[in-house]
Amino acid sequence: MRVRKETKRQNSCRFFQRKKSEKREKRALFRIHPLFLLVGVWYCFKGELFLFLMSCLVAVQHECAHAFAAAKLGYKLNKIVLMPFGAVIDGDLRGVSFKDELVIALYGPLCNLFTAAFFAAIWWFTPDTYAFTDTACYTSLAIAIVNFLPAYPLDGGRILRCALTRRLLNRHADAAKAQRIAARITTLVSIVLAAAVLLLFFGTLLRREPNLSLLPFSLFIFVGALGNKNAPAAYEKIDFSCKDALKNGVELRRVAVSVHCPIKDVLRYVTPGYYLVLEVYDDDERKRFELPQNELSQYFQRAQSPYDTLATLYARETGDFL
Repeated sequence: MRVRKETKRQNSCRFFQRKKSEKREKRALFRIHPLFLLVGVWYCFKGELFLFLMSCLVAVQHECAHAFAAAKLGYKLNKIVLMPFGAVIDGDLRGVSFKDELVIALYGPLCNLFTAAFFAAIWWFTPDTYAFTDTACYTSLAIAIVNFLPAYPLDGGRILRCALTRRLLNRHADAAKAQRIAARITTLVSIVLAAAVLLLFFGTLLRREPNLSLLPFSLFIFVGALGNKNAPAAYEKIDFSCKDALKNGVELRRVAVSVHCPIKDVLRYVTPGYYLVLEVYDDDERKRFELPQNELSQYFQRAQSPYDTLATLYARETGDFL
C-alpha cells in the first residue's frame, strides 16, 4: 500500500510539472517586442490607432505565412515575435537547412505582396472599395518592402545570408567557415543600412519634417545585426526518433484519430517524453491501422501538403485505399 501511495504521489507530481512546463512553453511561443509597444503608443498619440491595428493584422498574417511554410517543410515553430516593423522570425539557422530557411523567409513578404495585389485588383472592378481597403493594401505593401531589406533579422537579411552561404559552400569545403563569412557580410550590410536609415532620419530633421519612425527602425536594424548570435532556433526539425528514450523506457501515449485527420494536426500529439502511437479509425469507428511515432517521418516526407489526410498518405505508403 505504501509503495502504491508513493507511486501515485510521484505520478501526480510529474503530471503537475508537465502542465507547468507546457504553460511556460506556450508563453514562450508568442512574444511581443518592447519596440512594438512603443510604436503602438506613438500611433495612439498621433490618433492613428486604426493604422496600428491594421499593421498588427498584417504582421500576424505575415507570421502565419512563415508558420505555414515551416509546417509544409516539416518544421515546427518555436517562437513568434511581433516586431514593430512586421513579424520577424527570431533565432538563427541551427537545425534548419539553408534551402528551407530561404523558403520560410520568402513566404512572409510574398504573402503580403499577394495581399496588396489582391486589393489593388479589386479596385479595378469595384473602385468604391478603395476607401475601405486602401489602408490594408498599403500596409501590406509597406511591410513586404521593409522585410525584403537585406538587414538581419528581417526576412531580407535571412535571405541574403542563406544565399551567400549556399554560394560560398560551392567554393569552400568548410561549411562552418562559409557560414561565418556569410554572417559577417550580412552583419556589415545591415550596419551600413542602419547608418543609411539614421542619416535619412537626420535629413528629415534638417527639412523640419521629422520622421520619428526612422530612428527606432535604425536602432532595430543595428541591434538585430549585432545580436541574436546565441538565440535558439526559431524553427527546429521535428524529431520522431525515440532511440535514446527507449533505452531507459518511455511512457506510451495512444491517441485515436480519424482517417480524415490532416497530417499537420498530428504534430500536436507529439510530446517529448512520450512515445506516440496513433490508432486510426474510419467513419464506421473501425480501427484500420496503427501508426507508431518512428513511422511518422515517412508520412511527412510523402505529404505534398500539410492538409493531406492520413488516409491519403496511407494509400501512398501501402497502395491500400481506405
